Amino acid sequence: MKSCIIATGNELTEGIILDRNSKYVAEKLKYFGYDTLKITNVKDDLSLIKLSIEEALKMCDTIFITGGLGPTQDDLTVQAVSEICNIDIVLNEDLFEKINHYYYNKTGKYLSVLKKQSYVLKNADILPNPIGSAPGQKVHFNGKTIYLLPGPYNEMKSIFEKYIYNELKGKMKNDQVEYSLYFYGLTEAELMQEVSVILKNTDYSTKIEEYIGPSLRIRMQKNADFEPILKKILSQFSKHFIGFKSLESTLFNALMESSKTLSFAESCTGGMLSNTLVSIPGASNVFKGSVVTYSNDSKVKLLEVKKETIEKFGAVSEETVKEMAYGLKKIMESDICVSVSGIAGPSSGSEEKSVGTVWFGFLTNEDFVAVKEVFSGDRDEIRKRATYFAFWNILNLVRNQNP
Repeated sequence: MKSCIIATGNELTEGIILDRNSKYVAEKLKYFGYDTLKITNVKDDLSLIKLSIEEALKMCDTIFITGGLGPTQDDLTVQAVSEICNIDIVLNEDLFEKINHYYYNKTGKYLSVLKKQSYVLKNADILPNPIGSAPGQKVHFNGKTIYLLPGPYNEMKSIFEKYIYNELKGKMKNDQVEYSLYFYGLTEAELMQEVSVILKNTDYSTKIEEYIGPSLRIRMQKNADFEPILKKILSQFSKHFIGFKSLESTLFNALMESSKTLSFAESCTGGMLSNTLVSIPGASNVFKGSVVTYSNDSKVKLLEVKKETIEKFGAVSEETVKEMAYGLKKIMESDICVSVSGIAGPSSGSEEKSVGTVWFGFLTNEDFVAVKEVFSGDRDEIRKRATYFAFWNILNLVRNQNP
């Protein structure tokens, strides 16, 4: 089953917003066994949208178009599909009444401009919008299926989950299984030099997980034996192997399984470690809390770091992160206390401590280890690299491996 995704909107082609819709739809399609051949971002231009649809019809069985279903003049998706597929556009009076009613309940106003959203493709299946005014549509053309979905992410997602998910699930083939393997601290080239030989006759793909390393996806028949392949891969890369889920999810599961709790004392990361961990449902089972001590004064007042320590060794030092970690332990009483202090830049670096220098402190019970790393990149990249470096080392601690 081959699919194509077309996302329309000047806000996409001008880089104002990221195309979350295509990412969401592509992930769902992959789960259902679809092979997405092409994802296209196209501006609000009738001729360009029509060209994108024509190209998709030549290569795909199922096409998803997001955006261009609103009430304004630059909402052109329905017209484009109509002209390419030679399907009439008709006014759906019942739909117009529902849209009017929805908008009046929301704003207390009736707007004639909303009538445009009630003009739909003849014989289309209408996919009502649970949280907005623009409905989705589904049409068939020459044995192919075209879905028209609104551009706002939450509206598109709501329609997909309510009306499309179960339909695609019913067509899903169950003869294949996919394994995902995640690695830290490797380049894609290093991984592929060995893996390409091991997986010579196997369907696989790779992806770079930003600031972490490559991931590997292996697709096999359900009755195929995965264990020998896994054993060969781990014989080469066991020291870099995160697991079968993302780094933060693997860390969360490891903490849960070991019944260990975790806390952070953050400086240069500014709460990024905490934010990343709490994005996982159930994080409260393992995460006690964090203290963001960005200034030197806050390190002294909240974490009981000695002024003399900062004056003598600097805020970015082994001595400071050690006192930060022990101060955190007094507050949180977690099994693992992690402190981070560094220079994210773009300024404030020196010959001794360049931009990107970060010290980490890892305290477990009474065992303390300090680690220094120098990361490359801009301010945000350094903070992200520091976050995932900390997670990787915490995971190794939980696995009883020192940083």
